[in-house]
Amino acid sequence: MNTLEKIQWIKEHKYAYPNYEELLSILEKLHQQESRFTKDDLLRLARKIKPVMREDKNKTVGIAPIAQGKNLFWIPPYPIHSQSFIGWCSTPIKKAEGLKEIARVTTYHTYGGYHGFLRPSTDEAICQCPEDILERVCAFEFQSSSPYISDIFNNGLDRHVLTTIYYEGQLPADIADQDVSW
Repeated sequence: MNTLEKIQWIKEHKYAYPNYEELLSILEKLHQQESRFTKDDLLRLARKIKPVMREDKNKTVGIAPIAQGKNLFWIPPYPIHSQSFIGWCSTPIKKAEGLKEIARVTTYHTYGGYHGFLRPSTDEAICQCPEDILERVCAFEFQSSSPYISDIFNNGLDRHVLTTIYYEGQLPADIADQDVSW
């Protein structure tokens, strides 16, 4: 269900949502954020804003709660809208160095066919990036507040809730040259 469809659903079934005003506020803001970009805008921004992930104990990368202190890595390119770069594990390309955190934002993510799978996408991170830092951002990282998918899924919003960390810094040439596709 896209954002507009979810807004309509909640309006028609507000009796089922004690916090419907809060849900509508979040979804209306999401719709506003999504509407400010065309597909071409998102593709252009994805050429300069890349995902990074933290290394785990197995030397693979993934989303984990509070993974402070672990190394950040650039990852292979994935389509920015039609496929999430989050999988069972991703193979890191190279260590991401020289990045400076500039914002932490609560973000909301669709999941495809089944809410038990976390599938945030690059275009969602770009759309929900604060406008005042968008041109400075070169990387982003998703963090989860819990290792349990049920803890980060908001049924009312029909979305997973994550923290997205935005970074500024210099993209290495080989990362900047990665393919970007929808």
